Amino acid sequence: MPINRKLQHLDSYVGTANLKDDSVTDAKLGALVEKTAVFLYDFAVSGGAVSAITLTASDGTALSLPDNAIVSKVALDVVTALASSGSATVGLGVVTDGATNFKAATAFNDGTLTAAAQVPFLPRVGKKLTASRAVIATVGTAALTGGKFFLYVSYYEGN
Repeated sequence: MPINRKLQHLDSYVGTANLKDDSVTDAKLGALVEKTAVFLYDFAVSGGAVSAITLTASDGTALSLPDNAIVSKVALDVVTALASSGSATVGLGVVTDGATNFKAATAFNDGTLTAAAQVPFLPRVGKKLTASRAVIATVGTAALTGGKFFLYVSYYEGN
């Protein structure tokens, strides 16, 4: 079989190793690709007052879910167990579209919020966002005095 010398090493030029980061855009991938945003709660940075605490990106910068995002699943990775000198509760969700729709208010020392817990759970209510929204941890009853976790929110880009 004859070899086309011009195409002989084409695979070394076209492979994914040669793609620049983010060179395949969302517009090219379409809405059928599930995406995941990683949010951080770190007591050392955000404190733990009884309030709605906006979670950030892993590097501490602002991060939100896009308008019309359809949340498909949520997972929690606890790095350091939450602590409180009282009986704090924590709910997880999004601003305006459901402050506790990912996780209802739960005691800070519940098994799903303890160190080394990697807990997958579905939102209590499947959610399509009505605008770009921040993800929040709602601390109730008493303040938190420690803890750190990552919240992985997977979603599809809706219309």
